[in-house]
Amino acid sequence: MMPEEMIEAGQNALDWLLEHKITVALTVIVVSAVTIVSVHYVNERTREYEAVWTKIGVLSLDTGVAKFQDQQTRERTYATVIQQYNTLLEDGAAPKKVRPWVLFELGNAHYEAGEYEDAIKIYRQFLEDYGGHSMVPFVRQSIGYASEETGRLDEAIMYFRGNAPADDPEMNAQEKWDIGRCYEKLGRKEDAARSYKEAVIFAADSQPAKLSRYRLDSIQ
Repeated sequence: MMPEEMIEAGQNALDWLLEHKITVALTVIVVSAVTIVSVHYVNERTREYEAVWTKIGVLSLDTGVAKFQDQQTRERTYATVIQQYNTLLEDGAAPKKVRPWVLFELGNAHYEAGEYEDAIKIYRQFLEDYGGHSMVPFVRQSIGYASEETGRLDEAIMYFRGNAPADDPEMNAQEKWDIGRCYEKLGRKEDAARSYKEAVIFAADSQPAKLSRYRLDSIQ
């Protein structure tokens, strides 16, 4: 019998006991049994979560370290990381609540490997499957970066725009810097300058604002 079934069976027994006014002592015994099974099940699920999060952490670290490796080793590392993320998704090892993070990290691994089209595909799958997730703004931003790498600058601007919360000046500055950079690559210097100026207005001391000021000096 599965843990869920054991819990349900115990609960049904408890309901029957209460309905038929069985003694308190016997009721306590059943309640204790249900509690033990429940705690065991929760602990088991906690261990599963911890194992998957640990795996994500290790794979994320491997992805970060790969950029410092020689080309052959780097390519092998990326291939291994991507394969292991796919395994987590395909064999059901990743609990439901963790799957969005695994999917996002899989997209990031493709991006770091220079596989931008594959990264975009994974990011778009995230948006399709988890459109209400708190990570959506960062996934859209990531599509913007991958699209920029492929030269699809209008598409990049579309995904960069509208991700920053109104009360987050630094994220707004980042958004304006990203958009301005794409406008500049498109040769739309007036639009680029306007976006760079907005980045400075949002968060003058932020890194995106400093970069924007540098570009403003170059194009004006």
